[in-house]
Amino acid sequence: MPLLYMSARSKRLLNVLFMQADYISLNSLAKALDVSRRTVYYDISKVNIWLEQAGLPILEIVKEKGLFIPQREREKIQSYLDVDNEEQVYVFSPQERCKGIICYIVYSDEPIYLEQLTECFEVSRNTIFKDLKIVTEQLYPYELKLDYQPRAGYRIMGDPVRIRALFMLYFSEMTSLFQSKAFRFFQPDKIRNDYGKLKEIEQTLELSYVEGVLFSLAALLPVLYRHRHPVLFPGLKASEIQKTQEYELVCQYFPDLILEEQRYLALHLLGSRVNTVPSQFFANPSKEYIHDLARELITEFEKTACVIFEEREELERALFVHLSTSLYRYQYGVQIGNLLGNDVIKEYPDLFSITRIVAKKLENSIGTPIPDSEIAYLSLHFGSFLKISGGDSQKLRILIVCASGISTGNMLKREVQKLLPFAEIAGVRGAVQLMNVQEICDLIITTVKINSVVPSIVVHPILTEFDRKIILNHKLIAPKEMEIRRDQIFQVIKKYVNPKDYEELLNDLTAYLQGGIQEFEIEDKLELSLCKLLDKYRVQIITEKCFWQQSIRIAGQCLVDSNSIEPRYLDSIIFQLQYYGPYMFLTDQVILAHAKPEDGVNALDISLTVFQEPVVFSEQRRASLIVMLAAEDQEKHLKILQDILTLVSQPDTLEALLACTCPEEVLTAVHKLVKKAED
Repeated sequence: MPLLYMSARSKRLLNVLFMQADYISLNSLAKALDVSRRTVYYDISKVNIWLEQAGLPILEIVKEKGLFIPQREREKIQSYLDVDNEEQVYVFSPQERCKGIICYIVYSDEPIYLEQLTECFEVSRNTIFKDLKIVTEQLYPYELKLDYQPRAGYRIMGDPVRIRALFMLYFSEMTSLFQSKAFRFFQPDKIRNDYGKLKEIEQTLELSYVEGVLFSLAALLPVLYRHRHPVLFPGLKASEIQKTQEYELVCQYFPDLILEEQRYLALHLLGSRVNTVPSQFFANPSKEYIHDLARELITEFEKTACVIFEEREELERALFVHLSTSLYRYQYGVQIGNLLGNDVIKEYPDLFSITRIVAKKLENSIGTPIPDSEIAYLSLHFGSFLKISGGDSQKLRILIVCASGISTGNMLKREVQKLLPFAEIAGVRGAVQLMNVQEICDLIITTVKINSVVPSIVVHPILTEFDRKIILNHKLIAPKEMEIRRDQIFQVIKKYVNPKDYEELLNDLTAYLQGGIQEFEIEDKLELSLCKLLDKYRVQIITEKCFWQQSIRIAGQCLVDSNSIEPRYLDSIIFQLQYYGPYMFLTDQVILAHAKPEDGVNALDISLTVFQEPVVFSEQRRASLIVMLAAEDQEKHLKILQDILTLVSQPDTLEALLACTCPEEVLTAVHKLVKKAED
């Protein structure tokens, strides 16, 4: 039996674990690998597939501890890793198989049957049958269909533009598998040859395309050469495209492509060149349609994230501009990539996850999938308009200079304001010449090097922990930050000290913190989650029948008793449901009850109430589970909210909770279901 293939990223994860003398938390592991927590979970699952098929113990996450590999197991694993890679076979995850199947069917010039799929992915016929069912489900939202004919094999039927968009998306996500020769159905020589031609076009144009775009186009080119189905672009001004240098170069390097496909390739090069598909190539879309779409997305985000945007009109304008230049890219699979995408996913995982849920509405509207890189852009738009809670302003004036666009600049502004609540943000500017800035600011935080009489700090567009440390250690900021930390510590310990010693205590604290300021390390934020916040006192099982107003008060009483909310918070929820109808339902039988922070929230909290007699909210809406969320601002609850959405999205959640007979059983079921989803 051939040995299994271990990817470089999986080996890196194991190497970090090999160096640990004790358990390492998932957060620490994510930092060590410089990836998101979500990526760590994914990599652990891939490593476990490898370990299981090699007959070795799998990695197990221990609650409150993390991961640890004993020395004996390390030696066994290392002996397998030392084997020559050329003899190894890559083990695809179920998600990779399904995406690979779609790419295989789209790419292949020959009929694809079950035998080719089992051979390609090294799995059984039954496994492929299961994968094909999932593929069918993945294609359905985009009005595509998996078809089978005895002589033609498996085919994907539907709009060829959408089929190609899906291929481009999935191939770009799995380029590393192609590079490692895990996919056997591609023609690597052909792809590299076409890639070389596209790189020559790039050099001729004196441009620099985002990494991966040209390689994905090279993989798609055999499909363009076959041209089995006409490619239709409503509103496309073909004559304008044919005037461009991109079109001329496509005709020069790919003369065998038919006219329609030359236009198609030129369109991708034009759209990938800049952040927009130039408007002169298309009939202008309806402004009313885009405005409505922007408003719908904002409403969906507010509903999903339990927030209210105070500057909604400004956010609508920003989204309108973004969607006006992005809709054609979404529809036609033109992928420009996003150099900040991975940073956004890593630094704002909860914001990104919620935006991905919201983006489903956009995908359903245009009928094509939206890649994570584009969802990351949308995340920045939403995130930059979330209100920051608290903070006085003692007027250290900071100017933000950002060369990565308006949404990134606004997000950077928000992060700096959150990090330095005592400062005043004097504005956000692009990378332009700065004149007389000393009149408006005392410090500049910039994403590019600048020449200015005002001190400046250069940071990444998406702030990293290192960036935050540099900012906090700056000579204009460190004294103020130290003073705030000193006062916070003083408030905690002063009750244990004689009042006559207060002044001496403050002096000692000041001296201590000043001495350690260069070694200041940002402490990890306490990661609030559903399982950490929920306890048996916040869980109820109600057996009697209730009116819906009564059910809201029952679900929230424990939060009133703990002083997390005031009674008027429940009044506000009831009023909203009376006025707007039962819009708070997450699923057919689960309602997320919430109101604004200013409606009576004293502290972040949550309760979960199971109603064995469904509560009637309307003729169509009945709730068996009420989750009540009290959010004290627009951000701290996002991880908890993501856990809730993960919990209720599982088909067996409601059945499991309704079977419980006491709060302790409910808690146990919630922990198992959340862990199951994370694993």
